[in-house]
Amino acid sequence: MLYAVRPATSTPLFLTQMTKKPDQSSVPETENSEDLFAAHMQLGEEYLAIGKPGEAKICFKKALIIKPDNASPWFKVGITHYRLDEDAKAIGALVQANSLAPNDPTILNALGAAYGRSGQLKEAIDSFIEACRLEPDHAGAAMNCGRILFSLGKFDQAEAWLNKAATVRPRHAITLTLLTQVRLALGQPKLAVMSGEDAVQADPEHYEARLPLGQAHLSVRDLQSAHEHLTLFLEHNPDHPEALYYLAKTEEQSGKAEVAKDLYRRVAVLEIESEFRALIRLKIALTLPVVCESDSAIAQYRKEIKEALETVPREPVTDVYSAGGFTNFYLAYHGENDRTLQERIAAFYLECSPDLAACAPHVGQAPKREIIRIGIASSFLRSHTVGYLCAGLVEHLDRNRFEVVLLRCPVLPVDDSVASVLANMADRVVDLPDDLRQAREIVAGEEADLIYFPEIGMDDLVYFLAFARSAPVQVMGWGHPVTSGIPNMDAFLSVAGMEPEKANEHYSEDLIELGGLSICVTEPVIPTTAPDRAAFGINPDVPAYLCAQSLYKIHPGFDSTIAALLEKDSSAHIYFLTIHSHADEVFLRRLEKSAGPHIGRIKILPRVKSRDFTSLLSCADVLLDIPHWSGGKTSLESLRTGTPIVHWPGEFMRGRHTLAFYRRMGMMDCVVDSAEAYVETAYRLVHDQPFRTSVRKRIREKAHLLFNDTSAIGEISDVFERLVLESRQPTKKPN
Repeated sequence: MLYAVRPATSTPLFLTQMTKKPDQSSVPETENSEDLFAAHMQLGEEYLAIGKPGEAKICFKKALIIKPDNASPWFKVGITHYRLDEDAKAIGALVQANSLAPNDPTILNALGAAYGRSGQLKEAIDSFIEACRLEPDHAGAAMNCGRILFSLGKFDQAEAWLNKAATVRPRHAITLTLLTQVRLALGQPKLAVMSGEDAVQADPEHYEARLPLGQAHLSVRDLQSAHEHLTLFLEHNPDHPEALYYLAKTEEQSGKAEVAKDLYRRVAVLEIESEFRALIRLKIALTLPVVCESDSAIAQYRKEIKEALETVPREPVTDVYSAGGFTNFYLAYHGENDRTLQERIAAFYLECSPDLAACAPHVGQAPKREIIRIGIASSFLRSHTVGYLCAGLVEHLDRNRFEVVLLRCPVLPVDDSVASVLANMADRVVDLPDDLRQAREIVAGEEADLIYFPEIGMDDLVYFLAFARSAPVQVMGWGHPVTSGIPNMDAFLSVAGMEPEKANEHYSEDLIELGGLSICVTEPVIPTTAPDRAAFGINPDVPAYLCAQSLYKIHPGFDSTIAALLEKDSSAHIYFLTIHSHADEVFLRRLEKSAGPHIGRIKILPRVKSRDFTSLLSCADVLLDIPHWSGGKTSLESLRTGTPIVHWPGEFMRGRHTLAFYRRMGMMDCVVDSAEAYVETAYRLVHDQPFRTSVRKRIREKAHLLFNDTSAIGEISDVFERLVLESRQPTKKPN
């Protein structure tokens, strides 16, 4: 039951030990009212202890006849009604008990439970708060109060009450499980992991704790732990849709796309809401492997997605996000023009849920202030590539023209030092809940003139927030460098030096090509002494080529170039960075088809902490960039260390970041236009000593041009001001 007053496990020991039917002969045949009262009360307690509230109620009512002005029988009658699911009668009896003993917190807690289960939530909360006022360490009342506040979506208040309860009862599994659920709702998965682990340690048999704990581990990408806890939960609840769904997401993120699809299919045939079923059908088609096995596999995946978008029914969905809506992160790594697919996916969601495009009340109205309010919306305004690339924008947007408000989406960085630095740079910070409707209303209430999304496509909540018309102007950046396909996204802020010809054909948004790099980033800390190659797993005795991109960014079309480089440099090793074991295995199996006997010289390195990343880059003779997905922050850091990058500009902007960096530095020695030139240049950077020395020297001399460029933010300031002023013209209307 949702609101428990006194679970069987908390019944006093002397009652739980009773196994036989109470002896009614224990009621004395006497006219002494005190003895009769005590006997009826005792017999009623015995019936409660063996789970017979109906018989207990008769006994307590007999006691009540003897002492109608005594709170105890009224309380017990209320408890029996509650156990019998007779909430209205329970409330009546408990109100009477409370009137006779207004300072009894136990009565108030029971009354709050009855109010809560009957739907009278305000009265329930008032009762629990009063119980805790009378007895500050009343853990049950604090827990129940937190439970109801959680059900009302008042997550901050709920967490406070559940923390209070957990402080008093630190090993109470139910309290800790509720606290875990609330922390997930607040977007605090690291804290949720802590309370969830405490819950299962307090009671390993309390399997209800395993589901939110599995979700929490999934949110922090501890996939092994997520799998463990979700599987344990499903052993006891094999057809639980939510647990199956999160296990499917875990398998999906582990790269086991077919296993994930099978789990999603299991969810789809269960008794679930129709709106959830519609999105699950699309999810099955859009579940993509982390590492694609071949070009032909990519073509097949995209064919299945197109077919699903044509055939999956558009059923009404009230809240796309809570119903399991999702972004399509891995689609961008197929190396194709994604505009049409992105537009069709966005259209699917809008057909299911037209409210996604809700328009904020202030849009179209005359501006209320002279200074322009800029909102920056992201889940990654913390220690993350997006946070790094955005910091200069937050700090240096012209405060004579702009007010800067950070709209931080979960996951909230509760222990992240970079997040606090970014927050201090902004004029205000608004932390949004993990609830689409509430978050959208809060964003609309900020009445921003322009909202900037540093990325769209990496986080589900941010993706769906971008569908709304929350400001007169909405602009996205290249944090996830692919078009959104969303009608209410007005402009894509890009860099001219990164874009190919006819680039506007790749975007549903109006493409704005900046003259600068669009970033003002600080120089990374580089090692002052030569790092130890062996410490990173790199053989110090042979040439080391390093591709420091995530494995899912390495397109199958690049495999032949890797094989050609191994053939050219017969002693070299090529290093990549692990994601997780399954993806690593798929990647190596794929490369073996092209590398053949050279596969033993392809090595997968463990990932390193951020503070050690530049040391790793310094260990490489050459960094290998991928034409389908070029390095951003990785390239900046590599160039700052002096490590040269071989760059083959790709067909789309996402494969041309390093090109813009080299252009800014006035160096094109390492930019090539074919696979043959790529291999030759990489080889020369290792074995042609004069060329190697010259390139490294000029990189070290010119890399500073990539950092601390406030003029880039000045250019963005001008663009933002122009867009806002244009939106205020009578002929300019929002979509």
